[in-house]
Amino acid sequence: MDINRIANTMGFNIESYYGEDLFPTKRVKNDPKQIQIQEIIDPNDPTPLEKEEMERKRQAKILKRRSENFTYGVDIYKNFQYVDIDLITPCHDNWNYFKKPNTEQLVTLISSVETMGILCPLILYSQKNHDDYTVICGQSRLTALKNLFENTHDVRYKKAPCYVLDYDEIDEYYIRAMIIDSNTSYRSMDKTILMKAIIERYTILKRTKTYRSEMNLAQALAEEFLISKSTVYNYLCLKKLCEEAMVLLLEKRINLQAGRYLARVNHEMQVAILENFGIENINTIHRIKFLTVKDNIKLPELLKMIEKAKELVPFKTTIKVTVTRHLVDKFFEFAADFNKYAIMNYQGVFHTNNSKKYCNIAYNEEQIKYYLEKDMINKKNFNIVNSRSIEELHRR
Repeated sequence: MDINRIANTMGFNIESYYGEDLFPTKRVKNDPKQIQIQEIIDPNDPTPLEKEEMERKRQAKILKRRSENFTYGVDIYKNFQYVDIDLITPCHDNWNYFKKPNTEQLVTLISSVETMGILCPLILYSQKNHDDYTVICGQSRLTALKNLFENTHDVRYKKAPCYVLDYDEIDEYYIRAMIIDSNTSYRSMDKTILMKAIIERYTILKRTKTYRSEMNLAQALAEEFLISKSTVYNYLCLKKLCEEAMVLLLEKRINLQAGRYLARVNHEMQVAILENFGIENINTIHRIKFLTVKDNIKLPELLKMIEKAKELVPFKTTIKVTVTRHLVDKFFEFAADFNKYAIMNYQGVFHTNNSKKYCNIAYNEEQIKYYLEKDMINKKNFNIVNSRSIEELHRR
């Protein structure tokens, strides 16, 4: 099994990064995907003190530009150009990690560009001493233009209308915020991409001090991503994951639900669970839920819990039955006997008058009403199936 290929295909590629790291890269010891980094020291390199002073000046310049960008904004429209599509390169993978249009969406976009042209110019940035440009907004439109030019050789598609920003005048965080805004405004996202976008946007806003309180920040994110504030908090709780767990989450090797359970315990315990329970077992929800029920558990006790967890089975399961109209009445006959057995034997065990807590028989109400209208289901059996307690059974 090629773990590198799987990780790179299934989720965000942690090793592909440019600019400042807003996400972790640290890996748990037993992760089969490990990256070897070799440092090469040049004798002509600046001394540590010189490097420190250079970094201090660089950071001061960055912070000044960042403050100006987020306080006064950036005039995106002051430099309009027609740019040769061969000089435009895609944005860095760790900046624009959003899904690309599928074939159907791309064909629709190509047809629109062919008929109407580019109605909304691309936004690029250029760097000194570089001949090429990098896309901030408009990667799909660029793909459409390249496709049209390759197939028609029509010079109309050789150059794209663009607003070009000077990289020395715009902060990295501002560019990354623009990418998030331009993609979340119209594109449907899977939950992992949404989680990454929310956390990155949160980090940018937090570091630029755009919002002072967590509540105001959560509200702003909820409005921006068109989701509830509670959903925002659910995603932000994943920030409590240790670096090793976050890497696995971004690569889609552990799922969001497992990530939320891991986030309930401290970083040391998260790493211990990953190393001793195994990365491949983390998505077994009923077991990871058991292992994270208590925080600050020491390794000897955790190892005992892991052995217990391996013996656990899910507390509930779903069994789906689909039948033709010939068997509907017979199904309700069996279901009535089963529901009666469950209530008579387990109402006392679970101390509840609602059998849905331990036995929930569901059916398509919209369809079943037609069977009832035609007397194709025994009414007594139907009523027993819908009983929730011993008292209701006696009344029926």
